[in-house]
Amino acid sequence: MRILLCTHDFPPQVGGIQTYSYEVARGLSSWGEEVTVLAPGTEGDIEFDREQVFPVIRAKSKIGLYLKFFWILWRKRIEKILVAHRADYAALASWAHRLWGIDYYIVAHGGEVLLPWRRKSIRENFKRARRILAVSHFTARELVRIGIPEEKITVIPNGVDPERFKPGIDSSSLKEKFNLFDRKVILTVSHLVKRKGHRKIIQALPKVLERVPEAVYLIVGEGPEEDGLRQLARHYGVERQVIFAGYVSSEELPLCYNAGDVFIMTSREIEEEGDFEGFGIVFLEANACGKPVIGGRSGGVKDAVIEGETGLLTDPLNHEEIAAALIRLLTEESLAENLGEKGRKRIEKELSWRTISQRILRELEQ
Repeated sequence: MRILLCTHDFPPQVGGIQTYSYEVARGLSSWGEEVTVLAPGTEGDIEFDREQVFPVIRAKSKIGLYLKFFWILWRKRIEKILVAHRADYAALASWAHRLWGIDYYIVAHGGEVLLPWRRKSIRENFKRARRILAVSHFTARELVRIGIPEEKITVIPNGVDPERFKPGIDSSSLKEKFNLFDRKVILTVSHLVKRKGHRKIIQALPKVLERVPEAVYLIVGEGPEEDGLRQLARHYGVERQVIFAGYVSSEELPLCYNAGDVFIMTSREIEEEGDFEGFGIVFLEANACGKPVIGGRSGGVKDAVIEGETGLLTDPLNHEEIAAALIRLLTEESLAENLGEKGRKRIEKELSWRTISQRILRELEQ
């Protein structure tokens, strides 16, 4: 089957949707499908694209992407279109369907659904899609709420590579770099933006340190919230226990998870900005490394974190509840180990990218 996967976010850029788009393209290719990726140009893309088993076609401008979209349809004789991210591709796919009858499928991650000014175009462009692939039940419900027929929607979650993210990876170099030996490491990996919940975790830290004085909070990632988070850490007197690791390469990410004792990301919904966690691949990456996780009870996180089985869920706006969850997992070693082990087994059984891409392929074949 000749498939065009189009996305606005693709490696070597980093992020959850970038990972999703890449792994689905790689997974579909591994099942023998002929995949072509269309994505914006970015720094380092020539070297990255050269190493892939599928062709990646880039453009520097929106007009360039639009022109190449139709050129690929003609040149590659595309049979199916998979819109992995961004509704503007959905409009192009809708035209391709009307003009030439090409079936198209849209992945709905989350944020694009909540923005009120996008809903009319979403309803218009989604209605001709063969299927809408929602990454969580929360996203699926939001789609229904804005008028997408429920029978058009299939929930297929995000995945993870269990060979890349696994327990037992030597992280001593990273521990030495950030002085993490003999410490209890609380870890967050994400862009530093309001939604992710770093502020509430820093607010919870003084109470955590009362019970676990050797605890440190390792923040991996960059973003506009960094200066404010540093100021907040100073305000609460925990600047020495909050470590900003900054950007970490994708090769180093498994080391970060293995260096941590508990992974936490207490995301919240900011509905007026159309901002919520559609799923949260990072929870799966941490679980795959055998680590227990803590998530915010919001958005699609409940699909990523199984309460009491692979991790704990908290009120993302209640720093005392967050502190209690952290203390519990940092002091009850058997519970933490059990959650981490069950999380790893879940990944191996049902959430590897190979399994997820096979589920997507079944939808395309129907």
